Amino acid sequence: MLVAVGIAIRELRTEKAMSQEELALRAELDRTYVGNVERGQSNVALLTLDRIAKGLDTSLIQLLARAGLH
Repeated sequence: MLVAVGIAIRELRTEKAMSQEELALRAELDRTYVGNVERGQSNVALLTLDRIAKGLDTSLIQLLARAGLH
């Protein structure tokens, strides 16, 4: 699950030509944490996923669906 979510985050971020730093600023997170989440190396709370989704201009539901977690 963590890896699938991380891949979905990275895909959305790169589609939007956004750096990890920019996403981190938008989501009010540390850049290294965003990188760890993208690699599936950090457990992430739903509230944090929601912040990341908003930073990507999408919804949590759309992010989870993209990760195959409907």
